[in-house]
Amino acid sequence: MRFSPRHLILVAAYGTVSLAACSGGTGAPVAPIHPDGSTPTATPVASAAPSAVPSATPIATAAPTATPVRTASPAPTASPTPVPTTAPTTAACGFNITEISLPAGSNPDYITGGPDGNLWFTENGTNKIGRMTTTGTLTEFPIPTANSGPFDITPGPDGNLWFTEFNSGKIGRITTAGTITEFTSANFFRPWNITTGPDGNLWYTDNSSGAIGRMTTSGVASPEFAVQGSGAGDDREPYGIVAGPDGNMWITDFLGAIDKMTTSGTATRFSIGSSEPDVIAVGPDGAMWFTLSFQYAIGHVTTGGTVAFDPTPSGGPQSYSNGIAAGPDDAMWFALNASAIGRITTSGSVEECPTPTQVPGGTTLPFGMTKGSDGEMWFTENEVSKIGHIPTVAVPVSIRRSAAR
Repeated sequence: MRFSPRHLILVAAYGTVSLAACSGGTGAPVAPIHPDGSTPTATPVASAAPSAVPSATPIATAAPTATPVRTASPAPTASPTPVPTTAPTTAACGFNITEISLPAGSNPDYITGGPDGNLWFTENGTNKIGRMTTTGTLTEFPIPTANSGPFDITPGPDGNLWFTEFNSGKIGRITTAGTITEFTSANFFRPWNITTGPDGNLWYTDNSSGAIGRMTTSGVASPEFAVQGSGAGDDREPYGIVAGPDGNMWITDFLGAIDKMTTSGTATRFSIGSSEPDVIAVGPDGAMWFTLSFQYAIGHVTTGGTVAFDPTPSGGPQSYSNGIAAGPDDAMWFALNASAIGRITTSGSVEECPTPTQVPGGTTLPFGMTKGSDGEMWFTENEVSKIGHIPTVAVPVSIRRSAAR
């Protein structure tokens, strides 16, 4: 089994915990954490008032270059339609979860909806890109570079899918027909997460340099932008990235900050103390919602930089979260490390429900989360090589609590 460096961080800390039953059905009200410093006893998360530290110095590198590696993509392999397994609705969980098994050792990371109406995901364990219809038909496309470390994937503005190769230090492009082109450049090193920006370019976080990169759809990478001054990047670890409704890029820094960056590279930093922000996505309220590694909460930040946290119900190691995405029901859906899926509304209702597969003493590692073209939620389970599906998204039975915003 292969792990990305991110998986090694997560599993090493809490890889032996599991969620045996639903959480969130009858819990007592819990107040959210806000930047004023108030902290409920139910959660260890502490927040700090946002502080803006402008920085706009790009990292000096060579002039933009694009070096596509135009190798012929290996022939796709079509797998038999997987048979889903279903967890019945329970009194504590208001939504069903089904699972579709992938070939053994696939170890899927991130997942997204494609412009063709299919689901697209990276298979870190088998070095492939997976394409699945919403009815479960799977086709896999091998990546030309061996052991490339495919990680994040996103729809591009050009009608293709774009993905990062963490191990090889490349960015890949795959057409909806499965043709793969890989790009290398002196202007990026180890791309991590990737998304489309409001300027029609691809934006990505670079783990090696601790900076933010930008690439055109023709594969030209610009010099990277620092998220905090310039230098070696040992005080920065940008990870998640998303285009906000304000026309800026919003970035999580694993070392305890949220960064706002203009498309010209000017960055403003909002410190969130000891919290460790992970994946970030735009919510139905126009705020950016983010998960936290090794903290038991979901955070959100307004375009003005106001940060707040909402504790997750179970409040233990099994509660730290990975991927997050907006659903069709005015709520955010997120993947919990120990075999569970969570849902939080913008008014503060939270629920967690277990996946059908449970690993005694371990985790299925739910990881990426997305809304499919069918309007339903889909997610990956890295440890057990499955794709999870929530067939009917409805307002579930939830923990109700006050949530002053």
